[in-house]
Amino acid sequence: MIKKLSLIIVFVGIVIYLTVGGQTENTNKAFTAPIKIAVSTTALSSPLIIAQKLSLFEKHNVNVELLPVRGGHRSFSMMANGEVDLATSSESVVMFNSFLRQDFTVLASFVESDNDLKLITLKSASITEAKFLEGKKVGMVESSASEFFIYAYMILTGNKAIKFNRVFMDASELGPALLSGRVDAISIWEPLGYQLNKEYGDQISQFQTKGIYNLSFNLIAKKASLEKSLESYVRILAAIEEAQNFISEYPQEAKNIISDSLNIPVAQLEWGWSDYLFRLSLSNVLLSNLQTQARWAIATGSITDNKGMPDFRLLIDSRALEQVGKLESNL
Repeated sequence: MIKKLSLIIVFVGIVIYLTVGGQTENTNKAFTAPIKIAVSTTALSSPLIIAQKLSLFEKHNVNVELLPVRGGHRSFSMMANGEVDLATSSESVVMFNSFLRQDFTVLASFVESDNDLKLITLKSASITEAKFLEGKKVGMVESSASEFFIYAYMILTGNKAIKFNRVFMDASELGPALLSGRVDAISIWEPLGYQLNKEYGDQISQFQTKGIYNLSFNLIAKKASLEKSLESYVRILAAIEEAQNFISEYPQEAKNIISDSLNIPVAQLEWGWSDYLFRLSLSNVLLSNLQTQARWAIATGSITDNKGMPDFRLLIDSRALEQVGKLESNL
């Protein structure tokens, strides 16, 4: 009888320990401050959105909060101002900001596209070739891929000498500015290009620009946070990579998730989905693009108070990406 009672007491003790221990673990997890990521509301951010929807961040034991924002330039600003820990943005945003500060680093590129930017005019303006932009007003988002794209297009089409007037505005203003005649053309990214085509397709004309500019979207962090948060950043990249695998294996399901999350029709996603290459990388192509864009910015005067070409090798940190494979092998 005493032996049986002792067993019961031991059993009850184990149950209490497991219950209290589990509650403590959950409580600690609940009070762990999330890593906040400013995420641009575009299909380019699909891997992060899917990682959240499929609970892949939790699977990789990292607490993440996504904060949607329109445009990588705004996302970067939130990170720079300390509102978030990480940001998503194009390499053009990285380039422009590199002339202003050196306290951030690129952890990895997670998607590329050679057709996300568009150059659009009104049919009534009869601007059928790049040379007809001479003296015209072109709307663009300052210090972003939108600004660099129009120049890349003019250079690669042999119209480098053509002079036009830059008109800087928020991305949401570009479409209305074109339709109202305040500008003659706009350099715009998706999904804004699709929306204009869908609603005003009979009024607008779109230049053939596929392949002109290979944009990458990148995950960016403050250098000061790397040492204390490196392991968490590795886990975030691992979750993103798993989301990319899901996109590859289940493209329709992935598009449905993004459609619901961004509140856009699947048909809109189909518009440019095939142009996206979802993969984690930190290649020499990124470094080359940054250097090319920086030389352009210096030559055209887009950068004022220039102190010389930044060393972009100091703004790329591969440690987190290199450890993703090691982390997966231990899971």
